[in-house]
Amino acid sequence: MQLSLAAFLKIIEDESVLIIDTRPFTSIMEGYVPNAIHITPLTAKYAIAMDIIRKDSPIVFILEESIAAETLAYFTKAEFTGIKGYLEGGFGTWAAEKRYDLIIDVEVDELAMDIPFDEYLMVLDCRTEADFDKSHIKNSVSIPLADMGDPGSMSELDEHFNIYILTENGDNSTLAASLLKKQGIHNIRVVIGGWEAVQSLKEKFSFETTKTKPPTDDEILLN
Repeated sequence: MQLSLAAFLKIIEDESVLIIDTRPFTSIMEGYVPNAIHITPLTAKYAIAMDIIRKDSPIVFILEESIAAETLAYFTKAEFTGIKGYLEGGFGTWAAEKRYDLIIDVEVDELAMDIPFDEYLMVLDCRTEADFDKSHIKNSVSIPLADMGDPGSMSELDEHFNIYILTENGDNSTLAASLLKKQGIHNIRVVIGGWEAVQSLKEKFSFETTKTKPPTDDEILLN
């Protein structure tokens, strides 16, 4: 069901309604509706596993006009029962009259150049804990994407950090970024290509592994 901007605004007055932006990465980087979460048909399974969205969640969509029918068909076939409609005219309708938000993207070489000179720079590694333990950029912080459905996982992040989001290949970076922004953390950038891009320029970075400490005698006794 198409929604006029007035109808869309009325529906999202209810804070339980999720605004889901399904547009591709390139479109999201041009701007998006504040508090929207970036979930595409390709990343919906991650969002469900993270309990960000449930099949019965009340949802309104921001769609790419050229593939609106196909996108709605996917979510309907996947048995999402709380769909309330989508904004007629998509993001363009919103941007013409309302304030919109931005996610900044950076190339991996820019991250490499910034690390030595920015004392407030934080690399937020959203890969799995196992992948992080094998190798990560020195001094980076691990919050797996799977944990980001819980706002408490982001409780130690705040605006004085310059946060660079790193996922496995960059595909889920805007999902992570939109979740952070929904929690009021806006000083963020997504690294294009993610960890795969870091590996292609590995000579520019310092890496470390997370070593598991052997248990103490007291810990052995307690177990």
